[in-house]
Amino acid sequence: MKTYVSDAVIKRLPRYRRFLKSLKEQGTDKVSSKQLGEIMDVTASQIRQDLNHFGGFGQQGYGYGVEELGDRLGEILGVDKTYNVAFIGCGRLGQALMNFLIANEPNYKITALCDIRPELQGREIAGVKIDNVEDFNKKLIGGGIDIVILTIPADQVEAVRDLIEKSDVKGVWNFSMTEMVIKGKKVMNMHLSDSLQALTYYINHPD
Repeated sequence: MKTYVSDAVIKRLPRYRRFLKSLKEQGTDKVSSKQLGEIMDVTASQIRQDLNHFGGFGQQGYGYGVEELGDRLGEILGVDKTYNVAFIGCGRLGQALMNFLIANEPNYKITALCDIRPELQGREIAGVKIDNVEDFNKKLIGGGIDIVILTIPADQVEAVRDLIEKSDVKGVWNFSMTEMVIKGKKVMNMHLSDSLQALTYYINHPD
């Protein structure tokens, strides 16, 4: 029977992994839940509860092996595998995200690009040509693309929704600033202003 794991827990795992990577780079071999919690500003109990969803980690009186736990979290998240990524929208935001992936996430391979603007079509980014819609559609329907990253205006979303739904794409990272639901696909809707507005709340409510 599959154990239910909440979205909140899943969203904390990359943060744990990021801090473990930093500790490894500093030469730290082991860390306790208390020490990790102090670094991350979360409780040791929260860390133990989150990790217990995925089996036993660490040893009483020893803590966690930094590299071992980081690698295990990578396996749980699936980032130990390689994913073919396509971008729909190759403007400034799209190119910034491409540069981020190239510099920081080598397991996410950019394999297809699309933009409706004629002045961008035919250009190459990281050795990948920006296709027009027709040529891109053939690649998407042809299979082999795991993740689509949308950096298009909200009014263009409907035009690509059906295409993605009919494809073998597994997930969508959506930066179109509108909520998107696609049958049979996992969609992560990203709203860049959300965390900024949360920050201004905390500024105005310091206690």
